[in-house]
Amino acid sequence: MMILNFYIFKRFLLGFLISLLVLVSIEIFFSFSSEMKYLNEGNYDFGIILKYIFLSIPRSIETMFPYSILIGALLSLGAMAADMEFVAMQSAGISVRKILTIVLLQTFFISTVFYFIVDTVVPKFSSEAESLRNTALKKQSYYNKNGTWFKNKDSFIKISEIYPDKTIKGISVYTYDNNQLSSVNYIQSATFSKGKWSLQEIVKINLNEEPISKERISNMQSDELIDIKLIDIKTDKPYSLTLRDVVRNIEYLERNNLDASIQEKIFWDKILKPIATVLMLFLAMPYIFGRMRSTNTSKRIVIGLFIGIIFFIISSILPNLGLIIGFHPLISAILPLVVFAILGQYIFRHQLESGLR
Repeated sequence: MMILNFYIFKRFLLGFLISLLVLVSIEIFFSFSSEMKYLNEGNYDFGIILKYIFLSIPRSIETMFPYSILIGALLSLGAMAADMEFVAMQSAGISVRKILTIVLLQTFFISTVFYFIVDTVVPKFSSEAESLRNTALKKQSYYNKNGTWFKNKDSFIKISEIYPDKTIKGISVYTYDNNQLSSVNYIQSATFSKGKWSLQEIVKINLNEEPISKERISNMQSDELIDIKLIDIKTDKPYSLTLRDVVRNIEYLERNNLDASIQEKIFWDKILKPIATVLMLFLAMPYIFGRMRSTNTSKRIVIGLFIGIIFFIISSILPNLGLIIGFHPLISAILPLVVFAILGQYIFRHQLESGLR
């Protein structure tokens, strides 16, 4: 049995690696083409573009991993099915369910090891790549003309622009004392350095005085404008966070009585990625073993792409929809997996078992 497991694993791994190489190459080509339109904008020269593309390769590998598993399995295992190798295994007393279990367990093992490794590699490279690009293009990490809101102790803070060098612009600070608005500060820009905020062009309005006072200050230092951790949580993309970073963010938000649902969703998405990869492949298994096992290579690729696109769309919509409705982040993350597990079981019963027993 060990020889059979190793043989299936070797064929599966070969198809996966070839698919991964092709898909990542395509991703790099399109990324490079997309970045070339920004050539010489600001300080974004050809050398920085190449460095950005190089630093983005780990993220491209992570993005294409599940689809490489899917297409690789359809190609390599599909070729085995077309050559009647699985029929030969069946004649030796190994059922389709047993073969399916072997493939899915191998997929889970590969996925678990892969996502454990990329969790330490991708965030570091992705953060450096985004910072390099945004700095060279003088581009904001975050921009909203209506501003984005933060709660920091007794203050509510609206910020319009956030830059990668820890500079923020268009700041309004509303401070409350015993649930009463006590002061409003308008700040043109602020930069965080060495544990302090350097503020420029401040207008301070004190509502506790009679009459209300207004003061203009050209620049000043502050320790308590806003916790820089809140800025990082807002601007960091999910792929630039390790699992440990997400746990720290959740703990920080809960300690400060802030909503941690988005960070909790990111946490469960990361934890459930190996299972999601297995389920995506499970959906394709009937097309390997069932009536369509004699399908040619091009049709297998099309089937793989179709399943991958449907999986991506539904797994992107349902969790976010769940958060909007008010579901717990864990339920929101599990919801698409449950849908695909039920769908996969339905396809297995109605196509696989009728096509190859």
